[in-house]
Amino acid sequence: MAVGFQGADPAQLRQLGAQMGSSGRMLLAHLGSLGASVAQAPWPGPDADRFRHDWQSSHSRSLRLAAAFLAAAGEELVRNAAEQERASQAGGAGTPGGGHPGRMASAQPADLQGKTPAQVRSWWDGLAQEQRSAFIAQHPALAGNTNGIPFDDRIRANAINAQHRIERLGPDPEPPRFNPLVMAAGYPLMYAKQHEAWAARQAGAAYLQKAVDGKIKLAAYDPERSSIVEMIGDYDADTTTVVTYVPGTRTNEQSFYGGGPQSVAQWLVGTDPSQGTAAMVYKGTEFPDGPFAEAFFDEAKSDEFVAATAPALREFQAAVELEKPAGAQTIAVGHSWGLRNVTGSEVAGTHYDKVIALSGAAMPPGWTADPGTQYSSYTYPDILLTAELGGVVGDNYPMKEPAFEKHVYAPPGGSNWQEAYSVDNHSLIATTDPFNAPALEDIASEIYAR
Repeated sequence: MAVGFQGADPAQLRQLGAQMGSSGRMLLAHLGSLGASVAQAPWPGPDADRFRHDWQSSHSRSLRLAAAFLAAAGEELVRNAAEQERASQAGGAGTPGGGHPGRMASAQPADLQGKTPAQVRSWWDGLAQEQRSAFIAQHPALAGNTNGIPFDDRIRANAINAQHRIERLGPDPEPPRFNPLVMAAGYPLMYAKQHEAWAARQAGAAYLQKAVDGKIKLAAYDPERSSIVEMIGDYDADTTTVVTYVPGTRTNEQSFYGGGPQSVAQWLVGTDPSQGTAAMVYKGTEFPDGPFAEAFFDEAKSDEFVAATAPALREFQAAVELEKPAGAQTIAVGHSWGLRNVTGSEVAGTHYDKVIALSGAAMPPGWTADPGTQYSSYTYPDILLTAELGGVVGDNYPMKEPAFEKHVYAPPGGSNWQEAYSVDNHSLIATTDPFNAPALEDIASEIYAR
């Protein structure tokens, strides 16, 4: 028996890792298809409800864990292949790759541990293009969501992540069909929910396909961490203004499918006479969600909630700063709770040249105006302003804080008292509705008057 170093063939390890990763994605795709079939089956009654509950709480969870195991095992094999190559290089008598001329060690996830965005950028810049491309291909979730990796590379990685998500959703199912022969009292509501879920799934797949095709740019995409950031415009050496737009309460990934959170940012990018604006529509973490009362009067006003989420925006903004051209200005626009997230990131150490509140919620404890920042608030009379005036949802809010220049607009319904309790007015300020044009034009004038 020969005595010496025993090791696996890196190519075979990579092939096995790829097979395991592919099997995991295939299992998730089947899981999505099965889940849709379970939800859409025209089977009312307690037995059906019990089966659906067992599917959601147990069976689908077991399959999802199996898929996660396959994905993790595949990544571990790829890491082992890289370690095997490094070991070969170390024993290769000065020949890169241990007897494989030209082969270089691959970058690994561990290389990112403990690094700040600036340190990540320095590490990334030190890699060869071949190493960067390999890292993106092998670790797209990490490459697409690590602050400090250049946004162009993150967008490439997130196109892969979007494709993986589409595969997990599975093949497009047929829409659920209403069965008029089912007479159960709860069937119409069940059918409506099934159709709503189907429509949302279709919209999600269509949106993500645009990311795969390069028609939209995802600067971050990590559904497991409730993170999605869409870049609008080009962030490059010609950028003169970079806007971080943070939408409000109850924004989730599905909100992005219809373009609602992106509309004001798109308008601002298109309005810039110099064509030098890039915008990041930011939802980099969990936002207040759930039923209306819980979202607005519990999570949105929670100081602990904003303190837990603000550091994610601080780190993302640090990545934005790394690529900002000299002389470009940074603008943060926060709608509703989004303003709490923005000002929370200021508490955590972020600086913006201008902060614009759109019917903004109260700033968190510890916030003070940055003397180097210009602040302004735009609003209609609405339910949030009334709640703030009544001391229901915070004391230190933009329409009270002296640092904010204040702009109040007459609402569509005129000056009657009901407008002060309007939810529609609260949303209107963050839209491109023609009625909101005067407010948008004032905002654009403020941003571009330098």
